[in-house]
Amino acid sequence: MNHLFPPLLPKEALRPPVLVLAAHPDDEVIGAGGMLAWHRAQGHPVTVVHLTDGALGDPSGREADIRAVRRREGREALAVLGIDDVRSLDFPDGSLPEHLDGVAAALRGLFREIAPQTLYSFFFTEAHRDHRALAAATAAAAHELADDCRCLLYGVNQVVCGGTMFEMGAFVEQKQRALSAFQSQIADNDWRGKIRGRDHAATVNVEDLAIQHAELFADLRPAELPEVRRLAERLFRRLLRDDGAQETEA
Repeated sequence: MNHLFPPLLPKEALRPPVLVLAAHPDDEVIGAGGMLAWHRAQGHPVTVVHLTDGALGDPSGREADIRAVRRREGREALAVLGIDDVRSLDFPDGSLPEHLDGVAAALRGLFREIAPQTLYSFFFTEAHRDHRALAAATAAAAHELADDCRCLLYGVNQVVCGGTMFEMGAFVEQKQRALSAFQSQIADNDWRGKIRGRDHAATVNVEDLAIQHAELFADLRPAELPEVRRLAERLFRRLLRDDGAQETEA
């Protein structure tokens, strides 16, 4: 029985163009902000697509126009990472599972238009229903991606089990500044320190003391996504004792 520690991979093998999918403004910064900053530092074109405006993310009801606030914060955060190509598809927040066909159709169009060589999206074991729906739609539309596209699937609610690591220590503070743009979010739950801690904990078995922060991803090819989705969801449901009777499938 061999060791199965997450491998630390070279970033230099990742190729542009880069497409990033997020259910809500802030998901992509939490899950992959360091890597997105690295891509821009290399001059890679990066397009970020928000499926919803995150309008349900204001539990205290402080903002008169939370949609505008969330969009502004999302764009300000991405500007800190050097990204200005940001699109909003305006699906209803909290209801992506009810719009799976439309989401998958939108993704197919994006994949054909942008032809990404590196794709960031959610892994399949997320807790939030919108996150899992976007992950499912990504798998359903994956046939439109080039066979050699690197699909780096990140986690927000859950750490990616069995993932691979990319070191991002040079971008920790930039990622923290980007996270600080989400004032309407961190007013209720300031998760900036938690995210820093999670990125630090990813390196627990890395013996090189110079490597202190990394982001974790499932590193897959498009043809692998549907099967990995089936396996991951089956295990996730078993662990949660959830029979999935109410789940909408892609």
